[in-house]
Amino acid sequence: MNLQLRRILGRIHKQSQTRIFTAAIIAIFATNHFADIGQSVHAACPPDLNGDNIVDGIDLASMLSNWGGPGGDITGDGLTDGTDLASVLGGWGPCPPPPPEWLIVTSTSTTTTTAYDSAGLVAKTWVGAAGGASVAYLRGDGTLVRPTVYSAGIYNGAARGGRIQVFNAAGAIVNDLIVSNAEYGQHHDIRLMPNGNILCIVWEGHTQAEGTAMGRVNLTSAIWSESILEIQPTGYSTYNIVWRWNLWNHLVQNTNAAFPNYAVVSTKPELININAGSVGAQGTGDWIHMNSIDYNPTLDQIVVSSRTLSELWVIDHSTTTAEAATHTGGARGRGGDILFRWGNPANYGRGTTTNQTFFVVHSATWIDAGLPGAGNIMAFCNGDRIGTANDYSTVMEIIPPRDSSGNYLIDPILAFGPSTPTWTYGSPNQIYGGAVQCGAFRTLDNTTLITLTNSGRIFEVNTFGAVVWNRDNVATNIPRAPRYRHVNGLWVGP
Repeated sequence: MNLQLRRILGRIHKQSQTRIFTAAIIAIFATNHFADIGQSVHAACPPDLNGDNIVDGIDLASMLSNWGGPGGDITGDGLTDGTDLASVLGGWGPCPPPPPEWLIVTSTSTTTTTAYDSAGLVAKTWVGAAGGASVAYLRGDGTLVRPTVYSAGIYNGAARGGRIQVFNAAGAIVNDLIVSNAEYGQHHDIRLMPNGNILCIVWEGHTQAEGTAMGRVNLTSAIWSESILEIQPTGYSTYNIVWRWNLWNHLVQNTNAAFPNYAVVSTKPELININAGSVGAQGTGDWIHMNSIDYNPTLDQIVVSSRTLSELWVIDHSTTTAEAATHTGGARGRGGDILFRWGNPANYGRGTTTNQTFFVVHSATWIDAGLPGAGNIMAFCNGDRIGTANDYSTVMEIIPPRDSSGNYLIDPILAFGPSTPTWTYGSPNQIYGGAVQCGAFRTLDNTTLITLTNSGRIFEVNTFGAVVWNRDNVATNIPRAPRYRHVNGLWVGP
């Protein structure tokens, strides 16, 4: 321990008031280059608050200047106190080398996806055929899967994709899949599955006559529904559809008893009211406008979010394709019906606008196994309210109500719980990402990595809402940016 540190500790011992010994620290280590508290981006060396890979007087001064508050919390208990001081002193000296980490940044307006390392330097770049449709994801072996704009596709709405390009670990394209034809067109998000397959959100077109025949009133155009495809690449440009879920099989309406699926909407929360939301709100016949998808391998379930309906839904993946078209079958015995939904209970007749929680929603994700809150669902509420005066965004984590058998619970006449999220970040005048793709991922460090698409800002907050890392990008139009860590030879991330 150097002489300066001994003198500091001597002053701490002699002075009982925090303000005095903090001033002593800052007087000795005064500098104009203090990084923001919590700049360390690796778990191997938490006391390294400024991220320079050494625990020294700068980190000690930064921690002490936040004494009594959350800003210098190293141990994760929400308070900067003696345990954090002990952490700094116990870790004094050079940090052990952290495992490599990549922040994967895809812009919808450029052809590139870029991996930035923990120092903020470019580690790798992939060049696709066109702009990204949404997030590019890494497989464990370093393979990158990137949803891409396919300009020749028939379905041309906001965040269209239609093409999925797969790059091997060396950066060469090994699959170039056109997921777009007259029947469907991929858009927005994809998700990688443990078996190597890819889940895709796809638009599915229906004529005005077909929509009217299903009970949609005052329809003046075609109506685009949604399907989920699980595709299995079979060659460079070929794939099989090995599983499919189709929203069109799970509709309800209460306007005409002569049409299919007539029922009191509030008695069918497992079905989607065909008269909810606006057709064409995002251009063309786009109705549901799903924008994110995630898979939970433990539950064998899928969560998606709907921009137009301001709601998230959970769907059973354990069904066969045939069962997914019905109301029975699968591990939950419900076929392809909605198992759980949240955010806007007015959509199924069990609430009003006063009960609405989401005001445009993106980025519905499961919290992964091994993290606190595993099995909970997190989503980004854009907060695009009526008018502009009250617009602000919030990341919300909810605990879906389930019984001991894993079945989702709902009261016979009330909406799905919970009544409030278990964790939130974002309040008026704090963050606003606009009404476009934004989102958040829970990290391996139990922090939350948030992307504001309208500004290109990517930042990280801890469980207490303190910002521990921030990156302001020159480029905007970044839907979400996942972070991956190389652990035991594999890339691990959301």
